[in-house]
Amino acid sequence: MRNTAAGLRYVLYAFGTDLNDPSEVIARPSGVFLVPLGKERVGDVSNVVFTNGAVARENGDVYIYYASCDTRMHVAATTIAKLEDYLFHTPEDALRSPDCVRQRCELIEKNLKLM
Repeated sequence: MRNTAAGLRYVLYAFGTDLNDPSEVIARPSGVFLVPLGKERVGDVSNVVFTNGAVARENGDVYIYYASCDTRMHVAATTIAKLEDYLFHTPEDALRSPDCVRQRCELIEKNLKLM
């Protein structure tokens, strides 16, 4: 937990917008969508991600291109279905630490029941 203040300001968040009006945000899932992992983490700057764009293919595959603090380019692969699930089934940020912890515990319990 000692790195929690190190740089959550440079992680990738995902939001859903209305297809007819992209300025209207319709989904604000809490938490971060993508953070560096393993060799992508360098020194004290351990949570830096810069998105360079994404490509969605007709078959539903999505490729998210990003750079991290190790200066290399990376590609994260997902699907439109998984992104929709994340956007529309992850609760919004509770905005207070105790409420966020409670929210995460509830999500963990729910996921354990599904497993």
